[in-house]
Amino acid sequence: MIQSRIRVAKFRRLQTVENFDFRHSKTTEKIEKTYLALHQSIAKDNLPSAVLTGHAGTGKTHLARALGYAACQRGLTVLFVTAAEMVNRLQHAQKTFNLESELNKYRKPQVLIIDELGYVALDTPASNLFFQVISARHDAELGTIATTNLPFGKFNQIFANDAIAHAIVDRLVNEAEVFYMVGDSYRPHQRKEKLKAKKQNA
Repeated sequence: MIQSRIRVAKFRRLQTVENFDFRHSKTTEKIEKTYLALHQSIAKDNLPSAVLTGHAGTGKTHLARALGYAACQRGLTVLFVTAAEMVNRLQHAQKTFNLESELNKYRKPQVLIIDELGYVALDTPASNLFFQVISARHDAELGTIATTNLPFGKFNQIFANDAIAHAIVDRLVNEAEVFYMVGDSYRPHQRKEKLKAKKQNA
């Protein structure tokens, strides 16, 4: 069942908390205790909600996937998708008169992970579709995890206007843990650790 949950989640890469080095930077050291508490508390009656915001390459996606992987381990339904993919699929479904079915793909999982929020600006119709997903999940008290490179004050650069940006932020952060990720990129650190492991195994 767990393997099936992981397959359906469409993580693309499996990244776990055990493979993340919180000693990488002062920022990750600072969030470690709160993040691990959230990670360990995941249960059917305690769905995880979080927003990881900050610079590119600081480990936001890794930590988001790790929460999703832990949720699968606990038997929860999980889906991982980029913000652009989700909106593109919803817009296509709207044009082909299949919107309700497509919306349910994002409304129903117990945990939805929306990656890369902020890399694509959304027009009014796209912003409204995104809001429908977030609003439905908020009302149903489901777990929503998002990663973004923009601070909340700049969400009006993602969404069509201030009103909808505020409404989405309000629902995303309500009851969610917010992790601020700044500092050096985590990727060079990962490459260094992989090279070290290869030399040790050689």
